[in-house]
Amino acid sequence: MEDWEYNEIFEVINEDYNDFLSLNRGHEYAIARTKNEYVNLGKTEDFIVDTAVGEILLSQDKVYIGYIEGITKRLSMFYPQEAEADLTLEEIQDLSKRINKVIEGLRNAEVDYNSSAE
Repeated sequence: MEDWEYNEIFEVINEDYNDFLSLNRGHEYAIARTKNEYVNLGKTEDFIVDTAVGEILLSQDKVYIGYIEGITKRLSMFYPQEAEADLTLEEIQDLSKRINKVIEGLRNAEVDYNSSAE
């Protein structure tokens, strides 16, 4: 994680999501744009991005099925030992807890099958 600090990624994603949301084009637009801004930053960074986006999604009444499936699948592949070179032990523990909350939350979320619905 040469270019980012752990908490910085969470902060920037939330800021960008809120900026896109302020354009009054809806939640789905804001999520899609935010996710698109942070693709392929690095293996550990991608887990953090999916976690941050997942946390935002959990604040919604419904979650698009594509996000549920994609984020859950990717976050299920997180192995803490693989992040040891990039994160401190405390950050790995925090990320692991957040990942588990997102996975569980998405599994229990009300599913939206229409990607453009608000």
